[in-house]
Amino acid sequence: MSRGQDHAERWTRAITSDTEAALSLYAANVLYDDRRAIDHVYDTATDVAELRERLAPFANSDISNGLGLHSFDILDAIETTGAAGAFAVTILWRWTAEGLSRFRGVPTGGQTLSTRGQTWHQFDADGRIDRELTNWNDVPVLQQLGLPVLTPHYWAADFDPRALG
Repeated sequence: MSRGQDHAERWTRAITSDTEAALSLYAANVLYDDRRAIDHVYDTATDVAELRERLAPFANSDISNGLGLHSFDILDAIETTGAAGAFAVTILWRWTAEGLSRFRGVPTGGQTLSTRGQTWHQFDADGRIDRELTNWNDVPVLQQLGLPVLTPHYWAADFDPRALG
């Protein structure tokens, strides 16, 4: 197993079962940026204390509290290089949530939700994550919830932008 795949498995296992174990993978002064959450101020965490509140819901184990049971399936783990040659890994994943009462403020009606995304981790000299960038594709989830989110195929030869108006 590659170093990147091993990290991806440890991270997805920890993030969905034990917040403290997940936090132990991070450097104290991590720069965390999640492009899914509420706004830019909340999306960014600059230390482990701020990161704790963002990661904790993923390790929820009580199906009745509305926070949902979360899972991340690894689709790929790609070893890359970060700043100044630091080791980095891009994890492509599929997220599933069961029992989530709301998603971005929208009631779920008890649906199990799923989408794909990616997380990039850069590591410090001690092997801890010192930078994370996560991007979610929220569109499929919002469509699963019945919102009329358009996904135009701009690249199609017969695409007509007037169809959006």
